[in-house]
Amino acid sequence: MRKKAVRTIAIAMTAAVTATAFEGAPLNLLTAKAADASTNLPKVTGKIQRASVHDPSIFEDPKNPGTYYAFGSHLATAKTTDLANWTQISADYANADNDPIYGNVKENLKESFKWAGYHDGDAKNGYAVWAPDIIYNPQYKWEDGSKGAYMLYYCASSTWRRSCIGYMVSKRPDGDFKYVDTIMYSGFTNTGKPEYDGNSTRDTTWTNDYLHLKKLVDQGVIEDMSTDKCFKADGTWDNNYAPNAIDPGIFFDKNEQKLYMVYGSWSGGLFMLELDPTTGEAIYPGKDSVDENGNTVDRYFGTHIAGGNHQSGEGPYIQYDKTTDYYYLYETYGGLSASGGYNMRLFRSKNPMGPYVDAAGREARNSGKNCDQYGIKLIGNYQFFNQPGYKSAGHNSALVTEDGNHYLISHQRFADRGETHELRVRQQFMNQDGWPVTAVYENRNEKISHYDDSEVYGTYEFINHGTSATSGNMLPTESIQLNPDGTISGDEVGTWKKEDAASCDYVTVDIKGVTYKGVFYKQENDNEEETMTFTAIGNNNESIWGSKIELTDENTVDRAFTQLDKQMPTDTRENITLPTNISGATVSWKSSDSKVIANDGTVKSAKDDKVVTLTATIKKGDITKKKDYKVTVYKLPQVITGYDFEKTTKDGKVPSISSSILKEDATLVGNAKIEKDPERGNILHVRSNAKDLKVNYLSLPSDTLQNVTGAGYSVSMWANISEDTAEHSGLFEADQSTPDKPLGQYPVTRIGANLLGRINAVSYSDCIPTNTGKRGVWEHVTYTVSKNGIKVYLNGELIATDKKDLSACFEKAPGTACIQNSNDVKVGSGPIWNDEDCRDTKFDDVKVYNGALTGEEVKAIYEGKDVTPDVKPAKKPTASKSGVVIKGMKYNIKVKDAKKFISLDPSIAKVNGHGRVTPIKNGDVVIRVIKKNGKTVDKKLRVEVPNEKYTRITLKVGETYQIDYPELSVRPDSYKSNKTKVAKVNKDGVITAKGKGTAIVNVYFGKGDKKVAYKVSLKVTK
Repeated sequence: MRKKAVRTIAIAMTAAVTATAFEGAPLNLLTAKAADASTNLPKVTGKIQRASVHDPSIFEDPKNPGTYYAFGSHLATAKTTDLANWTQISADYANADNDPIYGNVKENLKESFKWAGYHDGDAKNGYAVWAPDIIYNPQYKWEDGSKGAYMLYYCASSTWRRSCIGYMVSKRPDGDFKYVDTIMYSGFTNTGKPEYDGNSTRDTTWTNDYLHLKKLVDQGVIEDMSTDKCFKADGTWDNNYAPNAIDPGIFFDKNEQKLYMVYGSWSGGLFMLELDPTTGEAIYPGKDSVDENGNTVDRYFGTHIAGGNHQSGEGPYIQYDKTTDYYYLYETYGGLSASGGYNMRLFRSKNPMGPYVDAAGREARNSGKNCDQYGIKLIGNYQFFNQPGYKSAGHNSALVTEDGNHYLISHQRFADRGETHELRVRQQFMNQDGWPVTAVYENRNEKISHYDDSEVYGTYEFINHGTSATSGNMLPTESIQLNPDGTISGDEVGTWKKEDAASCDYVTVDIKGVTYKGVFYKQENDNEEETMTFTAIGNNNESIWGSKIELTDENTVDRAFTQLDKQMPTDTRENITLPTNISGATVSWKSSDSKVIANDGTVKSAKDDKVVTLTATIKKGDITKKKDYKVTVYKLPQVITGYDFEKTTKDGKVPSISSSILKEDATLVGNAKIEKDPERGNILHVRSNAKDLKVNYLSLPSDTLQNVTGAGYSVSMWANISEDTAEHSGLFEADQSTPDKPLGQYPVTRIGANLLGRINAVSYSDCIPTNTGKRGVWEHVTYTVSKNGIKVYLNGELIATDKKDLSACFEKAPGTACIQNSNDVKVGSGPIWNDEDCRDTKFDDVKVYNGALTGEEVKAIYEGKDVTPDVKPAKKPTASKSGVVIKGMKYNIKVKDAKKFISLDPSIAKVNGHGRVTPIKNGDVVIRVIKKNGKTVDKKLRVEVPNEKYTRITLKVGETYQIDYPELSVRPDSYKSNKTKVAKVNKDGVITAKGKGTAIVNVYFGKGDKKVAYKVSLKVTK
């Protein structure tokens, strides 16, 4: 997550030699004896001894081959001799005054703590020491002239951007570490005045003497930092460019001479910095450049190799493998919580500086947008039948022994154990293309081998880990058959083949045009049963797993229910997909209230929440079983508050629309104002300068989201975003503002000008669209947030979805970051992460709903239709505000220096030489204007024709009639009765019969000399 990322890295170095032999020894000698220890690790049986180390960095002690340590966040450490059973050495901050590794943490790390990590910001009243990495460096020189040191690099953090990386050294791996220096800082500012972030009084100005930056500049080590790109135009920290200084990973190049540190989290991405192997100090580039591989090099931070633009990605780890001659880069996407969707990604390169490339050929350095498309996803959230469920495996390190054994080490959360986490070790094996594929089950030191064909034929539970970057949902577990004829049948259809390799059997799987390559591997499952598995990586960055299972009719039915348990919602407003077949078992459905949820899963909301029982009957052979699933169908959403900007008051207040639950005004702040727009009439216009943070915007009622429930909420608006509005400027943001944090703190929910929808409120989700819309035109934007994730719509079409369990966001409680505790709700501004206000953006029909709108409802609102009797969509714009031309209306195209006008479809509308348009029939038409300088301008028009020129009705005195043209996307501008004693008409087109007689009500589309009149002829009787 932004605030906390974790990473690990280590190169295993072992040798059965004495301490004095280590000084100055080449690294290849240090690993010579390690192979024996790992090769002979005994098979582990029975219950495994667990330990808890978050962000584990694996390290094999070169002085004691076969002893492995895991160093992690919060001062936690554990050790093992078999890479399965662990002994906890120290737990999270269990003894900060006398930690076995760090000693007195407050005293020993005090130089780093001057900037971040102790009793400050997010670490108020405590510590935030994360993600250490340890390596043995034989080139390190001590003051006494001796060589060789265990080097531990750590990070300390106070906010999601203010962090630092320091290091310690020792002559033993399990203690007596001494602080040396802090080599990397992040989150500093250059505004010309003291700046503070988080719950802190720490001045973040870069020239402060508790930072080393000014000293580095004065000594000529780096160019003047005041011109670095890490600062925005206003001098604040640019988290889209610059990294967060956390998650260090240390490694030598393949020649064991150059020492590197890879680091970073979210923010500006992952960076690489060379270190001096004799001292451990950073070798800063000194000046900005682009290296020979095309990577951006920053004078201070080093070489950018992955991510950026505040996209997900943290915990980097780089492992060189001499058998393939590749450097393998691991990083982790998503949020580290059980619902955060933490997942490991894999790239590789022939060069330590990159470019690092995934199996689909995409380069990690370009993953700053749509990061889900980059990197091989190793493990998602999964569960096999009658075994535990696993979530959020991540922030890994890796180990390659001299004999070629590969191990992946990560922390692991679980489906039903909250935020509990444990160490997990899995074996890895190189596939046909030199990619390490990850074993299905944890390591028990089983040896991979060759297997008879008969052993691999059969039924497998099948999991495709996909490529989602942040989804916290459980993946579906399917069932497939590997048939003797090389075909795949079942829930997936394709082909497979088995091939002999030197020490294993390769498997190649082809499904839906994707080729996956990996290995067969027999190992124990979580029930300690020997099981044939396969693991493979696809050329689309997906990893697939198979675990063989013997299915009887009864456990086929039972397994089908476990699949339903994972996919059936507890609440919804969307239609539910009700399967009729699960892995060969038939499923039938019965609803307790088919008017709300039909037997086919069609959902129709009512005026109140409804609980419906769906009964699933599953049958296989002679086995039939039933199970009830209770589903709450949330009521039709209502507008919490909405603004059409048709009215304002002299004091800058904007009244809410009549359908709003909250009858509260919004407030114009700064330069925000209501003005006329030629297309939409009265609109909100926000203009700002580059340095404006929470200066110009529309302030909505502070209690807008105070009473939202698990049904969620939706934000809908028309927006016209200028070209110069920054991509992360907030179209809408709701956060919690206090006097000491006026720019906001969590909880926060927002949608930016790049249409990226977000929530960070106990849990978090980023919904990243592939379509960011157009600039300079009116477009309809909606984003919905519910317990099941975020959706973003553009012009009525779904453009992004992030499925995730966000239940925690809606658990209302005082003093927490639940979304109901947001109190600063804004349109046109989103400063919580120092993003400037919208520079030049127009808004209309802004509405916040108390539920997640369905796709059909969003489409209806975009089209100007009613959604439900309870939820009125944005009312149709009047003809004069819409740009729609009604037949009979006088409409002129005005373009400066116009020479000629051409209709590209005269059957819909003609145009004369003066730009006068004559509408003819329904349709869209382009009027091309040729200017005197030869340039052309295209004007798009929509022509609409009412069904009737004259409408004839009869009313009795006292009756009313609503004038309506449902076939049009616009409404009339005004109405006028020629005999008010017979019939009156109000501004909304409602006719009231007043007295006996006849009357004509003129219905005007347009205004002034451009209007056209349609008529309602009525007869009033008694």
